Amino acid sequence: MATYQARGDRWRAIVRRKGFKAKSRTFPTKTAARIWAERIERELADQEARGHSENEDPTIGELVDWYSGYVRRMKGISLTQKGNLTRVKEGLGSIVARRLTPGDIIEHVRRRRQGEHVNGAGHRVPPCGGATMNVELGYLSEMLKVSKAVGQLRLAHDPVAEARPTLRLMKLVSRPAKRTRRPTQDELNRLKAHFAESRWRMKVPMEDIIDFAVGSAKREGEITRLLWADLDAETRTALLRDAKHPRSKEGNHRRFPLLAGMWDLVQRQPRDGERIFPYEPDSIGTAFRRGCVALGIHDLRFHDLRHEATSRLFEQGYSIEQVATVTLHESWQELKRYTQLRPESLHRDGFIARPD
Repeated sequence: MATYQARGDRWRAIVRRKGFKAKSRTFPTKTAARIWAERIERELADQEARGHSENEDPTIGELVDWYSGYVRRMKGISLTQKGNLTRVKEGLGSIVARRLTPGDIIEHVRRRRQGEHVNGAGHRVPPCGGATMNVELGYLSEMLKVSKAVGQLRLAHDPVAEARPTLRLMKLVSRPAKRTRRPTQDELNRLKAHFAESRWRMKVPMEDIIDFAVGSAKREGEITRLLWADLDAETRTALLRDAKHPRSKEGNHRRFPLLAGMWDLVQRQPRDGERIFPYEPDSIGTAFRRGCVALGIHDLRFHDLRHEATSRLFEQGYSIEQVATVTLHESWQELKRYTQLRPESLHRDGFIARPD
């Protein structure tokens, strides 16, 4: 039952319920105090009905640990998801999960955007973009919903959904900007020459991997998952296991053609195990970034090679269906955002009808 005490020009609300610690808070008006007290009473009644005690309330940090293990057992957890949940834990970990407020989330996002976030090693994390925070909040929201659904968390509202309008208004979150960056042939040649010079001290054959990425439109993780056993010499195709899918990639095995010189490039790789390219995706990404820095190549990512591959296929005259057979996109809507055609490519014969 709630009681209210006048304290000068402010009001203090006190909520007491058997089996729970008394809760109190002071507000500038009695109306605000009553609204808060009624919400707390509802939450405590819900907890009592479910048979939970106050000591069973997990913090966000404890919930992240539980959820990571739960998801890993059910469907596996990606490195992206793991990294985002780690940053959630670092920023919000000490807060009792059911008491998480939209204000807590807004402050966490502000600190991340302004470079005030400190990681587990005590180092400040560089500022991030609005699209990055959108992804992080998506994983936080997913965790809260699953935890509530399986009875791990008592949550009367969705603080992430409540925080989003304000975050958008303050421009703290945003949709990812469309990438239009394509490497020039000169940049690709310089990168391959750079890696050729460093071949004596590198395990990863970056020259071949760059050529394969541009020729196959595959991501780092997809390149390193390809198996020798999944090659078909008769059709010159390869099988990509667990191909990316908007809903579920597990078991989504897709076969794609190895065009041009890609079959020969694959065949010259050493057969040292099951995988054709037995390397870590992070090692490829790190080597590529370092190569770009060393050569003064700005704003180029390894994933841009997939854009380049897709655009080249269209420029060579392949149809949407044929390009999708290589890139393994599910629809044109997904495929077209990877396409940045160079206007000059349309001057080739067969693309533009000559005027009468």
